Amino acid sequence: MKRSEKRILTTHAGSLLRPKALGEMLGRHSRHEAVDAAAMDRAILDATRHVVKLQADCGIDVANNGEQARESFFTYVQHRMSGFGGQSDRPGFADMRAYPSFLEMIMTQIRGRVQVDLLHAPKAIGAVQYTDRTALDRECDDFAKVLAELKPAFVETFMTAPSPGIIAAAMLNEHYPCLEDYVTALADALRVEYETIVARGFLMQIDAPDLAMERHVTYAQRPLKEFVGFVDLVISAINRAIEKIPPDRVRLHVCWGNYEGRTITTSRSKRFCRNCTRLMLAH
Repeated sequence: MKRSEKRILTTHAGSLLRPKALGEMLGRHSRHEAVDAAAMDRAILDATRHVVKLQADCGIDVANNGEQARESFFTYVQHRMSGFGGQSDRPGFADMRAYPSFLEMIMTQIRGRVQVDLLHAPKAIGAVQYTDRTALDRECDDFAKVLAELKPAFVETFMTAPSPGIIAAAMLNEHYPCLEDYVTALADALRVEYETIVARGFLMQIDAPDLAMERHVTYAQRPLKEFVGFVDLVISAINRAIEKIPPDRVRLHVCWGNYEGRTITTSRSKRFCRNCTRLMLAH
């Protein structure tokens, strides 16, 4: 992983806007509706070529494929792993529920435009294992092909994969006896994706909004120590999944969520920030 030693290197979080037609196809694929697979593959390659060129044109140093092959940053695993089906019922964001009129305004704006409902993602109803590498290999191949064609002057390139924690939090468990067993199974399955991305020559970014965001979703009304315990569990699972990967080939993305939430500052949130920082540094 390159560092900003002579100048500040620029990068981004990972997901870039998909063309409308591709987004619609990925939405249907997410709902297990009929899709022309060949047409979708062509659209993914074209969209990947487009976003790579855009990054090169605007001077991004560390670029990726924009996740053009994926319906969302985590629910796509339902097509690559076994065990998912049905529908979760995930709690909403506390900082939006606190302002009902604001929440209604946002929901009105996005209604009909969102192809994948991340609050009602599939859930774990069976054993989770990585069973189909086809889409993963094609995604890596497409990105490598586009890079070879365009020869952009990127300093480095990366690809993303979700943390076991965000999957466990948003794709709820109805199979494993406890959360720890579910998170461990997810870590073992995600190891395939993590190691493949690095083996193909890309930096591997773990998308872990759960390490901050779940404080105001799953753990919004629960004691802080329960959230810290969840963070401990997820970090241990990530370490398990990346144990064979050189540390300098992994980067971690943590956020509060990708939505227009309200800012709420309380003594509790300040206390959470200090504990979260301490915990991350300790690991």
